[in-house]
Amino acid sequence: MNHEVDAARVLAGQFDTRAYPFPYLAVIANLGVSGGILSALMTAVGMLKEHGWELVSVANTGGTVLQLTAFLKRA
Repeated sequence: MNHEVDAARVLAGQFDTRAYPFPYLAVIANLGVSGGILSALMTAVGMLKEHGWELVSVANTGGTVLQLTAFLKRA
C-alpha cells in the first residue's frame, strides 16, 4: 500500500480510510483538478478530517510543475 492518495480519489469517495494502515498520509493535487488545485486539495483534507485526520503541512512538491501535497496524520 502506498503512503499517498490523489485528491481526486478522495473527492470521488474512492479512498477508504479504514483500510489505510499507516499513521501518516500525503494527499496530492495536480493541475487539471476540477475546481482548482488548492480548492480540491483543501476540500479533500476537510473530508478526511471527518474521518479522524489532521492537517500537518502543505507544500508545492511538483518542482517546475504545480503540484500541491497536504501531509496529514491521524488525530
